[in-house]
Amino acid sequence: MAVLPLPPVVPGIPLLGNALPMMGDVQRFLVDTHLRMGPVFRVRALNQAFVIMAGERANRFLLERGDEVFSSEESFGGLNREWTMRVHVLRGRPHRHLRKILATGLSRDLLAARWDDVVAETERTFHGWQGRSALPVVDQFQRLAAAQLSIALTGESSAAQFEKLRSAFELVLDVTVTGKWPAAALKRPSYRRARAEIHDFARNALSERAANPRHDTTDLLDRALAAVDENGDPYPLDVRAGMALQGYFAGVNTVAYLYSFMVYAMLRHPGVLARVTAEVDAAYDDGGLTFERLRGMPALHGLVMETLRVYPPAPGSARTVMKAFDFEGFRIEEGRRVLVATSVPHQLPEHFPDPGTFDIDRDFAGGRKASVYAPFSVGSHTCLGAGMTEVLAVATMAILVRNLNATLPRPDQPLRITATPGPNPGKRFKVAVTERTI
Repeated sequence: MAVLPLPPVVPGIPLLGNALPMMGDVQRFLVDTHLRMGPVFRVRALNQAFVIMAGERANRFLLERGDEVFSSEESFGGLNREWTMRVHVLRGRPHRHLRKILATGLSRDLLAARWDDVVAETERTFHGWQGRSALPVVDQFQRLAAAQLSIALTGESSAAQFEKLRSAFELVLDVTVTGKWPAAALKRPSYRRARAEIHDFARNALSERAANPRHDTTDLLDRALAAVDENGDPYPLDVRAGMALQGYFAGVNTVAYLYSFMVYAMLRHPGVLARVTAEVDAAYDDGGLTFERLRGMPALHGLVMETLRVYPPAPGSARTVMKAFDFEGFRIEEGRRVLVATSVPHQLPEHFPDPGTFDIDRDFAGGRKASVYAPFSVGSHTCLGAGMTEVLAVATMAILVRNLNATLPRPDQPLRITATPGPNPGKRFKVAVTERTI
């Protein structure tokens, strides 16, 4: 039997390879390269080399055969080693069992149970934004999202720990997932101190809850305290602490980046902003923004879904090949690092007509069913907090447009997307904010 060739190499520049375009709008790079090179190709960024699999068949391969041929240890083992977030590296029955426990502790039901507290925190935050002529959007939304999720998932805000949580978590992602910094960065004394303090914070939160149980709802801390593994044995304390930290870390990047892109999308598309504002005002005028009312806001839901299509928080799923396989006429060797570019179909007209148009009226049902709409990846490692993220995004944008007017200081300035630690509008994205008078 003839041995299939290796995937073609994307041309790059000496030493850097494809690093420069991948450090910016990585989703655009992946889509354009897929259209030029086909469904599988090789890229190099500095000292890292990846095989990229892209398109509908790549998504289906990840969904159907991912657990058989891929490992996530090399890409996400750092989250487990540094923060005992074991769910990112487990496989098979242990993985399914732990995901089930975490899913109940990261569900949108917790947002419903603590709706009034989350709304109060959000309104308080937005009140503090009034009068800012150059509000750093990503930074401020990171702070808000972390507070919202920690309140919903644990009943307490993590605001006092925010700086340590953000800097430590982003450093781990930049070292272990994106390879932006060498492993030696995790030996810095400042990081090691922050890591120790964060672990103490998580253990203390568990101890405090064990000593003073709450009876309003069963949340992530309760789930972690009661959790047993797939054999019925209690998880070690460090694993329970890692489960608790899933809640505190969840909003630092993914949710905040979604908020930031949604604001940009509304401000660049005045017709979308007008429709969303009218929908929100109608809800407030008809008894207020209740959790139940969020379901009946099609313009806002469309805004969330279309923002996730155009600006996906996870443009690809990084894996390492455990067992060599053939894909689309090429051989993918054992040991190769692979990025399944799960969001590339978002920009392909065969799946989403006129993909360059921002359209909040798209029908995403078929794309979800076919796994070509995949902002949170596909398969067994799909983001556990996807459901809560979508609902919380609807709520947050509703509260924002009801209370604030935001404008772009330079409306014609293009958005400069940066790739790490996840695709985001960057520190330079700022808006002017004033109180909205109704």
